[in-house]
Amino acid sequence: MDFICLREGANSSKNVCPCDNPLWDRSVFTETTQTKFGLYCESIWLISFSQSMMYIGLLIGALLFGILSDRYGRLSMFTLSCLILSVSGCLVSFMPTLSSHTFMRSIEGIGAGGAIITAYVLCIEYCGLRYREIVTAFFHVPINISHMTLPGISYSLRNCDAFQLAISIPVVFYVSLRWLIMESPKWLMDNDHIDEAVRVMEKFASFNGISCENIRAQIEEYHTQRSTKARRQIKFWQIFKHKKIAMNLFYMSVIYFLCGMGYYGVSQYIGKMSGDIHANVAISGALLLPGTIAAIFLLKLLNRRTFLISTIFLSGVFMIVTICVPFHLNLIRVVIACICNCFFFMSFLIGFLFAVELFPTPVRNSVLGFLSVSSRVGQIIAPLINSLPENISGAVFGVFALSGTVFCYLLPETKDTELPSSLDDTKTLTRRRTTHAANVAIT
Repeated sequence: MDFICLREGANSSKNVCPCDNPLWDRSVFTETTQTKFGLYCESIWLISFSQSMMYIGLLIGALLFGILSDRYGRLSMFTLSCLILSVSGCLVSFMPTLSSHTFMRSIEGIGAGGAIITAYVLCIEYCGLRYREIVTAFFHVPINISHMTLPGISYSLRNCDAFQLAISIPVVFYVSLRWLIMESPKWLMDNDHIDEAVRVMEKFASFNGISCENIRAQIEEYHTQRSTKARRQIKFWQIFKHKKIAMNLFYMSVIYFLCGMGYYGVSQYIGKMSGDIHANVAISGALLLPGTIAAIFLLKLLNRRTFLISTIFLSGVFMIVTICVPFHLNLIRVVIACICNCFFFMSFLIGFLFAVELFPTPVRNSVLGFLSVSSRVGQIIAPLINSLPENISGAVFGVFALSGTVFCYLLPETKDTELPSSLDDTKTLTRRRTTHAANVAIT
């Protein structure tokens, strides 16, 4: 926020340091973290530091709850993460010092990171192969809608504490989902909870008007077909004992890093191109929705690798085009940059689904948590890139996105495959890609 420095016997100066008596410009917001704790001049860096600590919390939450949900179940960890998110979010408004405020923001980030990861995996493991793409796309539609409506809440509640409470209190109601929905049947079966898996699938069948007679027999047959070795609980670190699977994790980590850096970086890049913060956030959210809806159809038509390569490549191309447009054509630059950001978001969308299909049930959430760490690192780096001159930062985002297509090509195809339950299933995906490549070469 801008401020005017009131000096005795001198003219008032805008944003001039040092200053002992700032008069804040409250025309947009009546109270922010900056005005609440008096952050300006030599202490202004603490604003970014507080935000970075929240991002670090997101990073920790995604990794921590990813590991915990693989061990204790998706639903229980989703409930716990929502409880942490709501309680810590409300407490942020009442923290009396900047230190306590920053700490509570970090806890809030942990809850948010856990909720996103566990909710997505739970949804994907609920549905069958036929609806996996549709569920992935629809999972992100509410995220787009919340993105668009957030400026409306901010416009109505100009005080940071009131705004924080308004977006935190409703999350309490998500804790009640613990008694309204059921645990992932996929996780239950692969963790030897056969009776509970049968109960869940019988409820699913009853709701959909399907006969429940053979469900137990089918689940028990599925369970017995898995050898003891295949069903054995594995740890996340054991992935690195298998070269091909570890390389897939590395490729996905690079892709997640580039998507995180690109999506959040271009969002900030667009913010520098427009002065109205409320309109800017609403427009950027609105332009993401058509891309999400288009993904419903594209996920059905295109292979995973083809879709991911296309979206990352196009995001890089549109970013390069943006910096080639003259500065006086600012509206055109903004529109092209928004299209670029839409493709970055679609890369995120397909990246979520791709990662779920690449890795087995016992470590699926742990892997997604690890990949989210890569994404958050890219997100933390994005502001540093945006501190460069506008065209240089745009070129960095564009070139990095184009380089990401190479890592997409190295991944195996997973479209129309069952979710892997063991490392052996994941190796089959890798061998399928190798065999296909060999057949192409012979042809």
